[in-house]
Amino acid sequence: WKGTRSGRLNLTIRGLSRSGLVLASQPIDVGVAAVLAGGQAGLRAVAVSKGQTIGRAQARFAPLGGGSVMTELMNAPLFAQLRYQGPADTLWRLSGIEIFDLTGQAAIGVDIRGRLADPVVQGSIQTQNARLESSVTGTVIENLVTQGRFQGPKLVFNRLAGSTPGGGSIEGSGSVTFSEGRTLLDLAFNTNQAQLLNRDDVAAKVTGPLKVQSGGSGGTISGKLRLNSGTFTLGRASSTAAVPQLDVHHTGVDEADVIEPAELHPWKLDVDLAGGSLQVRGLGIRSTWTTDLHIGGFADSPAFTGRADLVRGDYEFAGRTFRLERGIIRFRGENPPNPLLDIRAEAQVQGLDATVLVQGTGLKPEISFASVPQLPQDELLSRILFGTSITNLSAPEALQLASAVAALNSGSGSLDPINALRK
Repeated sequence: WKGTRSGRLNLTIRGLSRSGLVLASQPIDVGVAAVLAGGQAGLRAVAVSKGQTIGRAQARFAPLGGGSVMTELMNAPLFAQLRYQGPADTLWRLSGIEIFDLTGQAAIGVDIRGRLADPVVQGSIQTQNARLESSVTGTVIENLVTQGRFQGPKLVFNRLAGSTPGGGSIEGSGSVTFSEGRTLLDLAFNTNQAQLLNRDDVAAKVTGPLKVQSGGSGGTISGKLRLNSGTFTLGRASSTAAVPQLDVHHTGVDEADVIEPAELHPWKLDVDLAGGSLQVRGLGIRSTWTTDLHIGGFADSPAFTGRADLVRGDYEFAGRTFRLERGIIRFRGENPPNPLLDIRAEAQVQGLDATVLVQGTGLKPEISFASVPQLPQDELLSRILFGTSITNLSAPEALQLASAVAALNSGSGSLDPINALRK
């Protein structure tokens, strides 16, 4: 094309699909016919899935100047049309966005003028009963309805609404601007008891405003949310592995003909989260806490900083229930979450006021015992585990006690030495 300023392309792609780490797009067949001649270029394309035509496109670039073909196509006067009626996941998964997956039916009809580098678009986009899901954050938005219209370079959404498990909802509006090869986002949402985080170790239902903004290079999710309810499991933490990137080097190709992939910019988080009813479970603890947290980091690796303060709860140890009297959990921004613990529990044991201190971190707790009147740890542990003094223990019970004391002194992280011994 560059030498003769004319050419023709007939291309057929069968079974076009993209496989990610978790999902693969529905295979489609694509046919493209393009021609360059007489100072102008044109193309037509058709997409077929399961024997049915789901998309058509055509475009004309004229007039073309004398520069490189790619430069001229980006800056020549343009008229194009796109029509699509089919599965949303077919287009979404071809985009390569891994953190979220979109399924359902989508209808797109647009006319494009201006230049490819700075398009003027008219038309609309709609989805009905779509589903947005993230395997990274556990977010699921069902019955997703979107209604948007193109106004010049902007795609303006007058409605983005859906529901989350457990009766929550999310609704918003905003715009997506296409300019100079960049995609700019400015979306605002109101959440109402929406379960936006649902991982194995942490989950949350929230209410409040949430913004999604991007200047074309990554983006930020921000908001000030109230925690309606949530769970955090001590002793269990999960992290997300980064998507591997291939370091590709081109040889024997003109520099002007190399199309470099855009740099991967993770989405940043800037969310304040406060409120009560955080249920903390695990390691024998069942409790309710209030929170004052900031969620930073990135969407695929959130970092929690701040603290949670005890409201009430119990600690189960060796078949006995201790009442939680004091508790602070300090999150330090690590991923996976591994907060500092400062928890005190008390109970009446054999006429003693026994106290258990749980310190250390969520993944490696440190346990210590005290009593009034004060007793040695092995004597106190004997009364807690076996209900009698150490002098009355049988040989097998004495062995169990010695193993339990050793487990606690080694910092093994087990809050129940008997269960640890059985394992």
